[in-house]
Amino acid sequence: YPKLPPEDKAIVTKQIRAGYLFLSAVLFEPPMEFWDLPEDFIDNQREGEEVARGAGFGVPSYEAKKENWKNAMLNLKGVLDRYEIPFPAIPEVGISGQEITEVDMEDIIPVF
Repeated sequence: YPKLPPEDKAIVTKQIRAGYLFLSAVLFEPPMEFWDLPEDFIDNQREGEEVARGAGFGVPSYEAKKENWKNAMLNLKGVLDRYEIPFPAIPEVGISGQEITEVDMEDIIPVF
């Protein structure tokens, strides 16, 4: 990272935001504005998770998932800060940073 040119740092910032949007569907909750989901999806997902928790499946609560995801993002931010790579804002979990208003999928390298 130390020799990464500024234009590539901007791509990394966008890549982190895109990664958050993709992985949130599994690790937290899918952002409705990104994923094409029915309006009642989140409510149904939360209800299903509650049933699974009640059955002993160990599904973390909404707050626990949010805190875990926030901590993971902050760990990554710590790495990028060392190399002066701007970190994107992740308002869904309370992290401020560079606002990424649009993610052009042409700029994103699919890694998952």
